[in-house]
Amino acid sequence: MSLEPGTQFAGYTVVRKIGAGGMGEVYLVRHPRLPRHDVIKLLAEHVSTDPTFRARFTREADLAAQLDHPCIVSVYDRGEVDGRLWISMQYVPGTDAAALLASAPGGLPPADVAAVGDAIGAALDHAHRSGLLHRDVKPANILLSTEESAPRFPGTTEQRRIRLADFGIARSTDSGATSLTSTDLVIGSFPYSSPEQLSAQPLDARSDVYSLSCTVFELLTGTVPFTARTPAMMIHHHLSTPPPDVSALRPDIPRAVADAVRAGLAKDRADRPPTAGAFAVQLRSAIDTTTFVPAPGAKRAGRSTPAPGAKRAGRSRPAPGLRPTVRAPTAAIPATAATPPRGSGSRTGQPTSHVGATAYSGLPGQTVPQHDPGVSTIRASRDLPVLDPPQADAGPARRTTASLACGVAAVPLSVVGGLGLPVGMAGWYLAGRGQPNSAGRLARMLCALGVVLSLGFIVFTVGRAVMMQF
Repeated sequence: MSLEPGTQFAGYTVVRKIGAGGMGEVYLVRHPRLPRHDVIKLLAEHVSTDPTFRARFTREADLAAQLDHPCIVSVYDRGEVDGRLWISMQYVPGTDAAALLASAPGGLPPADVAAVGDAIGAALDHAHRSGLLHRDVKPANILLSTEESAPRFPGTTEQRRIRLADFGIARSTDSGATSLTSTDLVIGSFPYSSPEQLSAQPLDARSDVYSLSCTVFELLTGTVPFTARTPAMMIHHHLSTPPPDVSALRPDIPRAVADAVRAGLAKDRADRPPTAGAFAVQLRSAIDTTTFVPAPGAKRAGRSTPAPGAKRAGRSRPAPGLRPTVRAPTAAIPATAATPPRGSGSRTGQPTSHVGATAYSGLPGQTVPQHDPGVSTIRASRDLPVLDPPQADAGPARRTTASLACGVAAVPLSVVGGLGLPVGMAGWYLAGRGQPNSAGRLARMLCALGVVLSLGFIVFTVGRAVMMQF
C-alpha cells in the first residue's frame, strides 16, 4: 500500500513520500490539528503481520516515546491501519550523513566526524540509560537539521543539530526481551551490525558502539569496513575478518584516530569501549590532539588543503563545519540532494543502487530510489531488505558436541582396557576443530582427563604384570 499526496491516513494528511526501505515506507504528513509537519513510517506488511515483531514493536515504541534528548528524533504516536503498523515521529528538515557523505566520497573532515560522534554518542548513552538499544546506527539514520528548522523567535534561526532517528524500531536492553525477538527477522543493516547481533547472541550497549564505529569508519573513509556480494559473506566478515586500517584507506588520518576506530570494531565486545560516549571521547581526543598531514596530491571535498608545515596540536580550533558539540552548527553541509559519488558501484562494474533513500530526509527534490534486484554488492548505508538469516555452518557445533560425548565416554572407558585413550584422543582432535566456547573447553578437559587416566591404567596394568613375573 503506497499513499498518494493528499490521502488521509490515521488522521494525518500525506504531503509526499520521502523514503522507502526493507522495513517500510516513510511519508511527510501534516498534523490534523497542530500547525506542523510530522513523519510517518509505515511498516511493511511482512513485518506488521509477524506476531513476535508486533509485540516487540508495541512495547519498544512506547519506550522510544519516552526518550527526551536534543540529539534524538522524538517519537510521537503509533498505531495500526489495515493490518499495517505505523509510527509517527519528529520531522527534521535538512539532510543526513549518508547524503552528506555522497558529496565527499573520500570521507568527511575529521572535525565533522568528531562532531557526529559527540552527538550520536550522547544520544545512545541517553537511550541506553533508559533501557533501549538502537540496533540500526548508520549514516542514513543520522539527520542534520537546517538552520531554518523551527526558529524560536521571529528573525532568529536555530543552530543546526545532529539527531539520531529510527528509535521507534529499537530494542529494549532488558534481558527478557530476547523472547520477543523474532527468529526469522534481521533488524538492522548488515554493513553496520555487530557480530553478536548477527549471531543471535544477547545484546547490550556495546552492540550499538560497534555500529557507531562502522558509521565513523565510513564517514572517515567513504566506505564501510566490509563489502560483500551476499549477506552471508557480509556476516562472515563481521564475525571473522579483521577490519581494514583507516589510515591505510586514508593516509592523512593519524594512527591515534585509526586505533580509536579499531577499538570500537573489536569482535569481542569486552575489547570495545563500554559506552558510545566513551568511544566518542576517545575519537574526539584522538582527532583534537594529533597532527593531520594530507597525502600528497590528496583533494577532499568540503575541506581546504593546509599550508605545508601546518599542524594541529592540543585542543586547537577544529576545521570549519561541525563544531565539537551536540548542537553543532553545520554551515558547510549542503542543503540539496547530493549526487552519488563516482566509483561507488560494485566491483563488477555495475552501478550500485540501494533499497530506499534514508530513514527519512527533507532534501529538496529528492527522489525515492526503488529496489534493484540485480545489485551484487552490499556497501552503502541505505536500508537493506529484511532477510531470513543465513544458516550458520553446523559443522563446528557438531564437532564440539561429538568431542564432548567422547570426553564423557573417555573417563569411564579409561579403566576398561585403556579404551579411554583412543576415545579421548579422538575427542581432543574434534574439540580443536569445533567451536571455541565453554562446551569446547569442557570437552578438551574431559578428553585430557580420559587420556591421562587411560595411560595411568595401562602403566599400572603393565607394571603389575611385570612384577608378578618375579
